[in-house]
Amino acid sequence: MRTRRHTSGGLGISFGWTKGSPWRRFARDLGLIALTALVGYVVSALWVAPDAVLASEHSVPRVLELPAEKAKAELTGLGFRVRVEGQRPGSDLPRGTVVWQDPPPEMVLPPGSTVQLTLSDGPAPVTIPDVIGLSLPYAEKILQAAGIKVGGVDTVRASPEAGVVMAVRPPPGNGRPRGSSVDLLVSGGEGGGQ
Repeated sequence: MRTRRHTSGGLGISFGWTKGSPWRRFARDLGLIALTALVGYVVSALWVAPDAVLASEHSVPRVLELPAEKAKAELTGLGFRVRVEGQRPGSDLPRGTVVWQDPPPEMVLPPGSTVQLTLSDGPAPVTIPDVIGLSLPYAEKILQAAGIKVGGVDTVRASPEAGVVMAVRPPPGNGRPRGSSVDLLVSGGEGGGQ
């Protein structure tokens, strides 16, 4: 007796996709070629530039006017390396504050890139102006404009003209931190007090 094998071919239509058909072998070979190409691409991308494949890029945050330690923590938290280039004198920012960064904020870089920071050396010292021979009110205005406060004012009997600055302590030409004070020695005239 003969038995019949039934195959599920749908509506009795065969497209030639039986086990040994050439179309089935062609599709299998095409799939193997595509899989090999994909694996080769991933392996070569990881070999050539592993950071570009495994990590995402970030924009450099603005760390200007931040204390150095806070700026370093923010940058290293995003995967950047930090290099402090030095200090810049003459800034109005407190000592140790970031006054310059390279690359600038919002530039997109891959992790592991270096961000250079320049820190403030603090406010520049102010040179004490020469106010000897000027009247006391005029000398006070000049010192105030230079960023120096008038501390003590001593009066001596030394000249017939009263209210003239005779000496400045520390002497003119010396550098002092902005906001520091100097003492003045002012003439009191013939009848001035001591």
